[in-house]
Amino acid sequence: MSVPVRRAVVADAGELARLRQLSLTCPAVPWTRPRAVPDGPWVEECQEAIAAMLRDQDTAAAFVVAAEPGRMAASAMGLLLPRLPGPDSGKPFNGDISTVATDPEFRRRGYARAVVTALMDWMTVSGCKRISLASSPEGEPLYTSLGFAYDDPRMSWRVR
Repeated sequence: MSVPVRRAVVADAGELARLRQLSLTCPAVPWTRPRAVPDGPWVEECQEAIAAMLRDQDTAAAFVVAAEPGRMAASAMGLLLPRLPGPDSGKPFNGDISTVATDPEFRRRGYARAVVTALMDWMTVSGCKRISLASSPEGEPLYTSLGFAYDDPRMSWRVR
């Protein structure tokens, strides 16, 4: 069965923000009760940021499976991040998959695989050497099956 995937447009920003909020509810401990993610101004800010991201067709994309007009069943969003050439690659970008989400009533149908694969294809055609993402424990089997592996550990810093 072929899954009908399309590239998201600015009009999809509200649904993409809803799915992003949903993705943030993934529990810290696999297969336990979802975390509570409060509504608030951040949801509207997220919608505006997604709309701006989708206007920049060269460095950002989202792919979706529609459940019905105006409602998405699944989505994957990502960015192309400029990189400096090195001895192993002159490719201009690394890809970052920032959000993958499937509405609970549409899970186990291959929708996440379809939207992530479409996003990976777009990133590769756009000149990516490496694509990275952060996964919930529930998502790890999917990403492993698509060829993702734990890379050398990276450190990060956050403002507190």
